[in-house]
Amino acid sequence: MALGVLQGAGKLIDLLLPPACPLCSRTFPQSWTEPFCATCLGDFPPLPSAHCPRCALPFPAASGSSHLCGQCSRTTPPYAKVYAAGLYQNSLRQAIHQFKFNQRIGLDRPLATLLARSLPGACCAELIIPVPMHRQRLKQRTYNQALLLARELGRIRQRPVRHQLLLRQQPSIPQQGLSARQRERNLRGAFKVTGRLDGASVLLVDDVMTTGATVRESAIALLAAGAAEVKVAVVARAPAESGKDLR
Repeated sequence: MALGVLQGAGKLIDLLLPPACPLCSRTFPQSWTEPFCATCLGDFPPLPSAHCPRCALPFPAASGSSHLCGQCSRTTPPYAKVYAAGLYQNSLRQAIHQFKFNQRIGLDRPLATLLARSLPGACCAELIIPVPMHRQRLKQRTYNQALLLARELGRIRQRPVRHQLLLRQQPSIPQQGLSARQRERNLRGAFKVTGRLDGASVLLVDDVMTTGATVRESAIALLAAGAAEVKVAVVARAPAESGKDLR
């Protein structure tokens, strides 16, 4: 009886407030199961097959390629691999901006759903850890978008999320507009780990990867604390020409 009442209430809610795309607010077709509408999904550029197998940097090539990018060839990153749901362009860029800067926290689940699809079938780590935000920045923004993504990804992949293990111990100036070298200097020593990882494999989660300075410094701290391996999962990977935009 109670179940029937709940099902009836759910149908009434769907009738009065039909499910809609969390980005553009278009009403979903009946039985639609995707996290965004077809129009928005069609404008989410996928990560091209031609990209660096280590840091996922897209290559300006028409066909797939497995060679390392110049940066990864010169200096091996501390992380083992980067997974990205798509390119930081078009509607995916818009979705991330809405989520990150305009208090659209309801985008956490649909964006995490896209991110989960970019990962291997079996979860690639024992622990999920979000890139942390310094308390001063957190006070200004009121939420850490990486933590919201990590919690949803942990729910989808059934892995524990340890959001207090990696901390940002010192504030840094905003990364926008800085060169790759300036970003590295800006973040050097910015992260610390509050406990031992004892050989655990870690999936580090963030919204966007541009130059990679943030995930690089985070991975160094996690490995120093005993992580066996660090892999990175981001919703969007920025092309090289966009490297001065966010992180």
